[in-house]
Amino acid sequence: MVAVTIVAFLLVFSVVVFVHELGHFAVAKLSGVRVEEFGFGYPPRLLRIARRGDTEYTINAIPIGGFVRVAGDENPDDPRSLTKKSAWVRGAFLLAGPVMNVVLAVVLFAASYMMGVLEPTTGPGVGIYDVAAGSPAAGAGLRLGDVVLAVNQEPVNTPEALQQMINAHLDQEITLTVSREGARAPLVVHAMPRSDHPPDQGALGVHTGPPLRRAAYPAGQAIVLGAERALGTVVMMVAGLAAMVRGLAPVDLAGPIGIAQATGEVIKSGFVQVVEWTAFLSVNLFIINLLPIPALDGGRLVFVALELVRGGRRIDPRKEGLVHLVGIVVLLGLFLVVSYFDLLRLVQGVQFPGP
Repeated sequence: MVAVTIVAFLLVFSVVVFVHELGHFAVAKLSGVRVEEFGFGYPPRLLRIARRGDTEYTINAIPIGGFVRVAGDENPDDPRSLTKKSAWVRGAFLLAGPVMNVVLAVVLFAASYMMGVLEPTTGPGVGIYDVAAGSPAAGAGLRLGDVVLAVNQEPVNTPEALQQMINAHLDQEITLTVSREGARAPLVVHAMPRSDHPPDQGALGVHTGPPLRRAAYPAGQAIVLGAERALGTVVMMVAGLAAMVRGLAPVDLAGPIGIAQATGEVIKSGFVQVVEWTAFLSVNLFIINLLPIPALDGGRLVFVALELVRGGRRIDPRKEGLVHLVGIVVLLGLFLVVSYFDLLRLVQGVQFPGP
């Protein structure tokens, strides 16, 4: 399962980062900036696939995302370098990556609506909306979208009834009759409800609600719903980030380890959930990259905006470079701290919250 989780994480993260870099690449080409290399993965280089014009297309050893190397990164005096372009072109280049992440999120959310998303419905049973990693429910095989029809052969039709049945059998083995994806042939699982469960979980470690069904939508409606959901996800994440900054919500960050852990949990719920998770991460990358932090696209956009405000007078590139260097050091430190807490969370069996 660890190998599957790693492969799934690499695929999901690579798609999100690659599309981001594709946005930078497209604007660079359209604006006449010389693109020296467009690479899949990160160096060291393994293979040069082709060379078209000034651009090398490569495959690299670290299989996460990709990168764009444009003229100006190493030789700012090149007449076709990015640094020689107007502030508007440089701003468009920086914005293109994050914008492509939003476009990707819309496409993926729309695809999920076309394939079929889980929605509340009426009928018998209780829907499973989330399963905590390492919980009795996870160990028993319960999944997102399952419908619990009975506990010890007694029908349950509300979350309250299910909770009462579980509370009546704490620290005892119970049998849950489950319907999965509408199939009425029951899945019988065994679980040991806990009397000493974590404070943020119930005895089984599930979030419940009305029964769920999978509903598919035609392409036109799916695109509209996908755009609405992408926008809603942006608003939700910005509000959550603002709440953390203001101290109104706990700081809950995750690095690659935490994201990989969450990806491992998501793949248990099926392909559609993986598609939705990828869209969620794409929105996440959009927001993070637009934060006004030196070295990120948002931090570089601040300098472009200052240049426009100053009537086209650029800030000394050496000073700007120093600011971005400090930003890289700070981001590296933050990465190490977040990774440390990711490892702690992994060792303690705490689930990273998904979308």
